Amino acid sequence: MYIKHLTLNNFRNYGRLDIDVGPSVNVIYGDNAQGKTNIVEAINVCSCVSSYRTSKDKELIKFGESGYDITMVCHDEVYDSDFYLKDKYICDNNTSKRTLEYDGDVINKISQYIGVCNTVIFAPEDLNLVKGAPLARRKFFNMLISKVSSTYVDILARTTRILSQKNSCIKSFKGNYSNVDNTLMDYWDFSLADYSAELIMYRYKFAYILSREAAKHHSVISNGTESISIQYCTITGSVELLESLLEEDDYHNQFIEGKLSRAIYEQIKAKLSEYILGKLKSCRQTDVEKGISTIGVQRDDLDIKLDGLSMRLYASQGQQRSASLSLKLAELDIIREQVSSAPILLLDDVFSELDITRRTNLLNSMKDAQIFITCTDRSFVENELSDTLLKDIEPTFFHVVKGVVTPA
Repeated sequence: MYIKHLTLNNFRNYGRLDIDVGPSVNVIYGDNAQGKTNIVEAINVCSCVSSYRTSKDKELIKFGESGYDITMVCHDEVYDSDFYLKDKYICDNNTSKRTLEYDGDVINKISQYIGVCNTVIFAPEDLNLVKGAPLARRKFFNMLISKVSSTYVDILARTTRILSQKNSCIKSFKGNYSNVDNTLMDYWDFSLADYSAELIMYRYKFAYILSREAAKHHSVISNGTESISIQYCTITGSVELLESLLEEDDYHNQFIEGKLSRAIYEQIKAKLSEYILGKLKSCRQTDVEKGISTIGVQRDDLDIKLDGLSMRLYASQGQQRSASLSLKLAELDIIREQVSSAPILLLDDVFSELDITRRTNLLNSMKDAQIFITCTDRSFVENELSDTLLKDIEPTFFHVVKGVVTPA
């Protein structure tokens, strides 16, 4: 899979942009604050329906305009055919509407869109995966699983919707437990427990795989001197219960490999759901008094550990950077394995952030993919990467000056 053409309308600092891009390495260079990053961000937004730089879609709209649209013409190498993806967003008079198109068809379910053209972004912000708040890790993790499982996208959307409805219900009681409609709350908690159980099972599985793959990369980056692991953190006791249920008849490996029978899967999910329901009910009074759901999968996190210690608290900046790179390389491996094709790689000014060891490990993992690189100095790419990334490859260069992109 690779992109052939990119069109932007009123996205960030671009009123209109039309460029043909190369199937291998594309280098977007120029001074800072000219619009280089906006190009790779647009590709990321169009493929993932999400920006890695902001959570507010209206910030992506060119100043003075009411909306943007991004169109990517892609080539599917398996079927040797072209198709296009289009993301159109309108925000006017405090109302917003997003329209997604896949080869001319309007997509009503986001699960039918995410994963069609996968991208993996490497950016300086990735350091926040280790040292930042749980929200950054949840966003990274949710997007990773969404890229390889449309079912997960649907489950996540339903869980989020039910949680929002439950929170609205909680707020209607105005902090007074005597106002609670327990029948209504039982309905929301039962639904939430069922979806949360399945969400936890997905997240546990992929946290296990992510930990395994990241550990391999980190061992190479650190020359075998350090070991990282990833612990999935969710509703107290849920992981322990799930592990005990999977270990009862040695189901763990079957579960991780996706070979567990549907009947056994549903039995385990039912027991986990029953446990979660009990936890939700036990904190109902606290929820009402505080006006919000105080426990749940919306608070999940990944605890990234170095030699058994939490990296967020104890690791140096260099160690955190290595761990972040290991996580992103693991994401790359997981997508390749799960969907049998290499994702498109977006490298936003990352080479200046990496030493030669980390840079080499990154480059060795991406030789079979289409790549977009942003940098300030074209000669750096031509000189530093000539023996690795650019060997036997003719790169495509674009020079960006104040939002004007010129093939160079």
